[in-house]
Amino acid sequence: MTPPPHRIRPAVPDDVAFLADVSLTATRAQGRLPADFDEADWRGGFEEWSLESIDDPTTDLNVIELEGRRVGRLRITRTPESVELNGIQLYPNAQNHGIGTAIITELQSEAATRGVPLELHVERDNLDARRLYDRLGFTKTGEDGAEDVMRWDRGGLAVL
Repeated sequence: MTPPPHRIRPAVPDDVAFLADVSLTATRAQGRLPADFDEADWRGGFEEWSLESIDDPTTDLNVIELEGRRVGRLRITRTPESVELNGIQLYPNAQNHGIGTAIITELQSEAATRGVPLELHVERDNLDARRLYDRLGFTKTGEDGAEDVMRWDRGGLAVL
């Protein structure tokens, strides 16, 4: 399946409400919000954190666009030791079209070229994401609270 063409661009302050919305919408669609979830409180904190992340030189906070529409959020940290996928969320109607796979494959290629692993954390209850990462050759290397720590390195797949 060839994914539809997507564009990744740096997030700007005008994107923070969208970034919160896509993260919340994707999580809600998976049925992963707790019954006592305080949306207003969460949004305020997430938007503040997103504004700080836009100005953080150690992290790239991005918007994923499809046909000129904002459809997702992507956060990546690059260090000399690794590429870390800190988060990727897509609106449900943009999921299962190969966009996430294409983005992660691009990150795998970058990590392989640099000779470093691609690392991420995934919530244990996020079964859809876990299936994606398993399919793309990630292996569990540890646990951090309610998340599994996963890693891909060049040895994880025979061919990029």
